[in-house]
Amino acid sequence: MSDPSLALQNAVEAALRASPVLAEAMGGRVRLYTLSADDNAPFPYIVIGEDQIIGDETECAASSEAFTTVHVWAQAGDDEVVSVARVQAKAIAALVRTTLNVALPMAGFVTTEWRFETARHLTDPDQRTAHSVVEHRYLIDPA
Repeated sequence: MSDPSLALQNAVEAALRASPVLAEAMGGRVRLYTLSADDNAPFPYIVIGEDQIIGDETECAASSEAFTTVHVWAQAGDDEVVSVARVQAKAIAALVRTTLNVALPMAGFVTTEWRFETARHLTDPDQRTAHSVVEHRYLIDPA
């Protein structure tokens, strides 16, 4: 059985980049990074974060259970309170949730189940930066 983690990462990236509502919410284009953003990345931005693949093999199928995490970052301006950033991060996180809560097309694999798992909304210690974490679960079979 081959590992679907790269196919999943590519499918998540393609879905997020193709979303016109995400682009609109982010000021005209989806600012997207993998694992970490550039130090001077303009806010808001999205980071495709951690994933986990768990073997879910049966006598009939060589399935994998896959979990993926997407981080949303927003920051309040100098004259704004953090609640402004939290509103923006939560709105973008809701769009990420909707965008990824589908059977993602993956090269070499078929998504047989998908489910939104969790969303956490945090405020960084600087009291200006909001951080939302969105997780999804997929059951994936080889094509």
